[in-house]
Amino acid sequence: MRICMPIEFQAQGGGFYFLEAFAGYLGQAGWEVSQDLESAYEVLFTNHWMTAYGEILRSIRRNPSVRIVQRIDGAAQNYGRDAEADRRQAKVNQMADLTIFQSKYARYSTREKFTVIKQDGPIIYNPVDLGMFKPDGERREFPRGPQVACVTWSKNPYKGLADVYAVIKDHPDVDFVLCGRFEDAPDSANVHKMGLLNRNELAVTLRSCQVLLTFSRNEACPNHVLEALASGLPVLYEDSGATREVVADCGLPVTVENFAEQLGKLLADRGRLSKAARQRAVERFNPQENFYQYIQAIRSSLARPSRVPSLWRSTLAWTQPLLQRARLA
Repeated sequence: MRICMPIEFQAQGGGFYFLEAFAGYLGQAGWEVSQDLESAYEVLFTNHWMTAYGEILRSIRRNPSVRIVQRIDGAAQNYGRDAEADRRQAKVNQMADLTIFQSKYARYSTREKFTVIKQDGPIIYNPVDLGMFKPDGERREFPRGPQVACVTWSKNPYKGLADVYAVIKDHPDVDFVLCGRFEDAPDSANVHKMGLLNRNELAVTLRSCQVLLTFSRNEACPNHVLEALASGLPVLYEDSGATREVVADCGLPVTVENFAEQLGKLLADRGRLSKAARQRAVERFNPQENFYQYIQAIRSSLARPSRVPSLWRSTLAWTQPLLQRARLA
């Protein structure tokens, strides 16, 4: 099977990790994987709004029978982004043969909270690298404890950095290990700014901490939470998006005001919670299982007639650019 994923992978961010890891898994499964739209393939894999509508049309013009798979992160508006991104992914979804959601919340946020995605489809959670993110292995030494890890690659206000900084200020007796873009964090004895870490460095740092804290809002399937669970960390989280869905009973919801109380509960039961967190990652977010679900969903889609009539899709793919040029003339 030949599949095209026309997205340039980058070093940071959960979405790019997923795409690179999925491409690697497909290659091991005997699939031919390309990032070149001009190559030969039967399946075009798109990622929410990252693949331009014009590229979708170009692919259809080359091969009207191509099957289009769209992986849905969430509604762009739900992350505070421009609604134009949602208009782009809505147009792509009109062409999609298979729509895959990262969580129940991802489905809800794009089909009910914001009417972006018309097609329904299976829920397949993101996987986590269980061999890299694990409780055992190399650790960092920090001078005090307990260590509370915070992780973000983005400074989007929805990541909740202001709340993290408020908790840091209110709790000088707790060490906070900040991984990623926390340049504005207070310079304090209880703050360890680790900066941008590669994946191995992040794994070492997470297993050196006792708890993950995240105030991120409206996440569809937060990868930093998956990595913490795989590392054996219970999670303190803002009760928003899919985070409760992902964490289940391996953590507690938290606010700035009740941080000390909730942290105390997790630390008092950390031995059991650490084992439960790792077990949940192994059972629910295992790459071998979750990537296989993707393959099965794609194969099932290929076995059915195309959802979108080839003649209609091909006609649209050829006429849309002409209409666009006419409007600009």
